[in-house]
Amino acid sequence: MKRTLVILAVATLCGTLATPATATDTGWHLRVFAAGFDPDLNVTVPAENPDFIDVTAESDLGFGVTLEYQFNNLLGLEAGFMKASPAIVLSAEDIPGYGDISLTDSMSTTALTLDLNFHLTPNSEYFDFYLGGGLARMGYGDLQYAEPDGDSLVLEVSNDTGYSAKAGLGISLGKNSNWAAFGGLRYIWTDLAVTQENAATFDFNTFSFSVGIAYSF
Repeated sequence: MKRTLVILAVATLCGTLATPATATDTGWHLRVFAAGFDPDLNVTVPAENPDFIDVTAESDLGFGVTLEYQFNNLLGLEAGFMKASPAIVLSAEDIPGYGDISLTDSMSTTALTLDLNFHLTPNSEYFDFYLGGGLARMGYGDLQYAEPDGDSLVLEVSNDTGYSAKAGLGISLGKNSNWAAFGGLRYIWTDLAVTQENAATFDFNTFSFSVGIAYSF
């Protein structure tokens, strides 16, 4: 579903830029932004008591920064950092003595990205539309839950390296200005490996959107 949203969003941006837009000079581009994280995690895992536990993730608002060096009008190499703390929710039904329960803890999540960007509007004076793809190194904090009986449930979470694809649109804040506003979409394919008594690995793909400011120099 989220992959479909990315494709539709990219197609929409392409349609918006059907008319000529701003020229992007070679050099450095620093982007600072707010980032919305929407992890795709909704699984049911077997347990002892209860028999099954539902594991889901909630969205969170984080932040990020990227630095790109644009070699020419078309290609650039970009390194980035994003951070958020989406909540991971464990829920179960009809537990004897407790009924339905829901345990929540926020998981510190960082993404280190390295992308090759393709700038598709080299002759534009006010717009910079680009697509990119590359590697994403995901770092996860451990999870700790307070169980209904007063015990603590600690889940160790392993880091992982995955892939990402993105689309971005920069809008110059004035002709020949070094400043621009921008927005972007990114999808990261990665895994979440959790260890307690038994190890388990889940798909933990993440859709993110960003809005921020860019400075070129």
